Amino acid sequence: MRIHKCLLVLLLLNLSVACAQKKTTSHKTEINIVDNTDLIAVRTIKEIGEISILDVHKDEDIIYRFETFKQPKFIYNLANNIPLHTDTYKKGSIFLLSFQAKSEKSSLETGEAKALWMFKQSPSYKHNLTTTLSLSSEWKMYYVPIQATRDIEKRDLGLIIQFGYRPQSFLIKNIKFEVFPAGTQLSDLPKTKITYQGMEANATWRIAANKRIEKIRKGDFTLQFIKNAKPIAHKNIQITLKKHAFPFGAALGAKDVVDNTRAYQKFKESFSLLVFENDLKIKHWQFPEKREITLQALELTKSDDIKVKGHVLIWPGLNYLTQEIKDNKDNPGIVTTLIENHVRSILQKTKGKVSHWDVVNEVYTNKDLQKITGSEKILYDGFRTVKEKQPNSKRFTNEYGIISKGGIDTQKQQWYFDFIKRVDQNTDGLVDGIGIQSHMGSDLTAPKKVLEILNFYGKLNKDISISEFTMDVQEPEIREQYTRDFMIAAFSHPNVSEFLFWGFVDNKRHKVDIYTPDGKVGVMGKAYFDLVHDQWNTNLSIETNEKGTLKGQGFYGTYEYSLMLNNKLITGTFVFEPNAKNTFVITM
Repeated sequence: MRIHKCLLVLLLLNLSVACAQKKTTSHKTEINIVDNTDLIAVRTIKEIGEISILDVHKDEDIIYRFETFKQPKFIYNLANNIPLHTDTYKKGSIFLLSFQAKSEKSSLETGEAKALWMFKQSPSYKHNLTTTLSLSSEWKMYYVPIQATRDIEKRDLGLIIQFGYRPQSFLIKNIKFEVFPAGTQLSDLPKTKITYQGMEANATWRIAANKRIEKIRKGDFTLQFIKNAKPIAHKNIQITLKKHAFPFGAALGAKDVVDNTRAYQKFKESFSLLVFENDLKIKHWQFPEKREITLQALELTKSDDIKVKGHVLIWPGLNYLTQEIKDNKDNPGIVTTLIENHVRSILQKTKGKVSHWDVVNEVYTNKDLQKITGSEKILYDGFRTVKEKQPNSKRFTNEYGIISKGGIDTQKQQWYFDFIKRVDQNTDGLVDGIGIQSHMGSDLTAPKKVLEILNFYGKLNKDISISEFTMDVQEPEIREQYTRDFMIAAFSHPNVSEFLFWGFVDNKRHKVDIYTPDGKVGVMGKAYFDLVHDQWNTNLSIETNEKGTLKGQGFYGTYEYSLMLNNKLITGTFVFEPNAKNTFVITM
């Protein structure tokens, strides 16, 4: 369809409804106050964004395209007022914003476009009420109920849409802003409820997943207790899982480790696998003082028996590389040397301290190094160098947008599959694992679909890392349940070798809240601890037979046993692993 570039006045004129429109629902009258007069002229900054109208047929809804070309310094630098029939309103007045929308393009890891709606109540920004929505990749109706928190003067009422995020485009139609009569309850109004297929309690996918978990994450073991060459018969033994064999982890900064902050203390209570957020990236590693902190952190995590995943060796976008590389972007030889020197140096200094690496990251959208050097060889060489310098460290790829946004981006899924095969073909099979980031927006991918995608990559017969799980959804109930269901789906898949949250203490981004900032268990933390520390835990009390032997079943991992012998408490540990004999003779 053709796109007509429009003046803002024309845009707002068409956005509005011809006059204040009334309708009756459940015997109550609400008024749509979007106005076609007194238009508010707002400057459109075409260098960073634009609004256009799609050419539509008669009697069809007018569709507006909102595009962000370049992310401004602030979200509000790209914003438009929606014209309203203004009036005075009392504190407690009830409004309802509604519209239909869909994402077209996105630079976010969730694959969704974003819009912030601002409800103005006074001249002060302190009294604004805002809602940020992630927009589905399919047409969807959105409802945002609002209750005024103060008396509103006629001149102060406003409704603004802000879209100054990273480059994106989305479509909107049928926008309405309705005010309801006194006595209306906020709870009476519709609100866009985020749901996903398979969330019901008796979902068949979950029943099957839990059965797979029992089969692939648990096993049988035998212990025999002996003292003075004689069996310790008919003795009650307590057996407790202390650490899962399956790595559950999260991202944290190196300085938190070195400073032994509360965050690191909580980390040690909760996880066994750590990935540094930024400290092993080239832009941080280039500075000696930051590098030294990272190396100290690696020594401390090693002494605390915490595995560290390296992130990331080669992120091929210029935005993620050093100024020296940017300055030499027209000289492929120099760029290649700079990348090779960095990879060799960091591998040399971290040898024995990093269990596995994201060798490459987000190659689908970051192609600067490939363009500069003329091929993907610079990426393949990264895998070869890890094999040479850290032969015991596994080598992973890492990519976003594979499972998120409903899991519908089959083009990117196929590209990633083919890319992994291409790296293998050019390096004699040096890819050990596949990183799937899993940043989840409001368009939640059904667990059944998650499993289908994991099955697709399982055909490559490699480990799969859930490498950066986050959630944009803030509603506590759905946030907790989806975290739980996603973890069940992932843990039930035989190729999934680890599960990492990208962060774990809630902050201003509100992406992960295993813990709140004051150290309490957060919403996602409720799901995590219920699964990992309760449902997926093993605590046994078993009596030995006349041969001093007992048989048990539990999740794979490191166990502690304890028993009373001659009025003395005896404790010890054993490591119970998959694909092992798992028969242990314990001599007192």
